Amino acid sequence: MMRNVCIYPSVRVPLAAVEATVREEIQKRIPQPSVTSAPPGQSVVNFFTIFSTQPSPEQAITFTNPVPGEVRAVPEYSWDFGDGIKGMGPGTAFNPAVLPSRNPGYYLGATYAKPGTKHVTLTVTWRVTFRLEGVIDVPLAPIVMTATEDKPIATARAVLVR
Repeated sequence: MMRNVCIYPSVRVPLAAVEATVREEIQKRIPQPSVTSAPPGQSVVNFFTIFSTQPSPEQAITFTNPVPGEVRAVPEYSWDFGDGIKGMGPGTAFNPAVLPSRNPGYYLGATYAKPGTKHVTLTVTWRVTFRLEGVIDVPLAPIVMTATEDKPIATARAVLVR
């Protein structure tokens, strides 16, 4: 392995060619992320809103062309919930048997102090490493995917009824 070139038994293959092949194959295998929130639809100021995505497993792919080797791709999840609130990880979908008030830290999400539509962004960054036939690990450019949701947050008022 030289800088920007893979040399495999007298064949020089530009690293860009390896990276293009790897990127194409990985993108076939990994799903586009999506954002799930609970409660669905509108949420309320000062109540915890849960966000999650379906976690994707690490990918391991063996290649023979353009050079023999193995690729590993590992996902990292980062969230921007709006209002300066951030989070890491895929989160956990809401389960009625596990209430957030009784299990702090179990869910990933945000408690909003002000009403309005919050633009929530999930970024999944796949860290990709190519191993040339078991010899050397070469980090490749990450694959970055995003998903968004515009979450309406409302103010609730108590109403006394007779």
